Amino acid sequence: MKFYELLDVAPYATAEEIKAAYRIQVHLHHPDRLRQANDAVRVYAEDRLKKINEAYATLNDPVKRAAYDAVHLKAKRGRDAADPIWRTGEEQRAAEYPEYYGDKRSGGRKRRNKDTDEWMRQEAEARKTEEFMARQKRAAEDAERKRREDEEKARHAARTRYPRSAVHGNLLVCTLAPNLTIELIRVPAGEFLMGSDPARDMYAQPAERPQHRVRVSEFFISRTLVTWRDFARYRTALRVAGPEIPPGHELHPVTQVSWDDAVAFCNWMSGPGWMYRLPTEAEWEKAARGTEGQLFPWGDAWGDERANADHRHTGTTPVGAYSPAGDSPYGLQDMLGNVWEWCKDWYDADTYALSQVIQDPIGPTVGDGAVIRGGAFDSPRRHARVAARNWDYPFKRRSNIGFRVVAQAVADA
Repeated sequence: MKFYELLDVAPYATAEEIKAAYRIQVHLHHPDRLRQANDAVRVYAEDRLKKINEAYATLNDPVKRAAYDAVHLKAKRGRDAADPIWRTGEEQRAAEYPEYYGDKRSGGRKRRNKDTDEWMRQEAEARKTEEFMARQKRAAEDAERKRREDEEKARHAARTRYPRSAVHGNLLVCTLAPNLTIELIRVPAGEFLMGSDPARDMYAQPAERPQHRVRVSEFFISRTLVTWRDFARYRTALRVAGPEIPPGHELHPVTQVSWDDAVAFCNWMSGPGWMYRLPTEAEWEKAARGTEGQLFPWGDAWGDERANADHRHTGTTPVGAYSPAGDSPYGLQDMLGNVWEWCKDWYDADTYALSQVIQDPIGPTVGDGAVIRGGAFDSPRRHARVAARNWDYPFKRRSNIGFRVVAQAVADA
């Protein structure tokens, strides 16, 4: 049996070379590598593996190898072992073992059984497939790991970013900074009476008529007006220029803000899941009066002790100073008096008469001025009604105009 040929080594190979060659041959012919081969190849490889093991058992033992060489190599050479030609290297090896080394000039190579060649081809294809599948698996694992990392980064950013919003029952709490929050109260969807009825309100104006029922969708609106302290946080975060807080007015409603300033503040508050904006006229009025058209947030009778209006004070008061006596049916504070409040709509005196929209109405998209509602500390009683409508130029910044915010749930980007 040609043991050197079975292990694919030269007759003068060292013990380490024989051991390395044996490992390669066992790996190539091992049954675990033949799962995709046909039956003929498996039978051939099993028989081949037995012969390989026999060859290694002989060549790995110095005594057995010497005995084997004495018989087989002498017959193979056909000449004396001391012949110097035997030791001339590659040329002699090529001449004596052409099945291993072949003729270099003709590109000779080791002969292989056809079944072995086919198996080797299948093995090469299987290795390519395995390598491809391994790359695909690694790519999928890398993509999944990156997705999890991105999700965790997004969750961490949502937990640590400011402002951020969270619902607690009927409250939406927007945290502007540690220990600084704005609470928004849920106003349920449904109908309410909007506008004025002259039979019920002696101060009813043409722009407030006719009184009509309107349906609005659910929304959240801030319990109080935005304060100087709230607005200062926004200015600091975005490095926005603006008026400094008057001494002692941190908790008074912010003033000297234009309509555009108020919109910019709302945009800053907006984040994952929530869009902040100014209230529409319809939303503001429902939040102020409830569903049945009462003249003031607390009822139909005026009360000097319920609002900072009708020149009761010469300036603003801290937000909530008239709570709970002046609260609306939903628990909102300062809906009348203190400062006028910017709304989202543009003003049109004929909106009620011309509009056919009874679901979430908004005013015209263009105009000279934006709607303001609620009256201020310097407003006479006829203007301090929930139905009273007024307007101002959106670029104006006045000492008696502020705003509150509305939040609307939106799908996360």
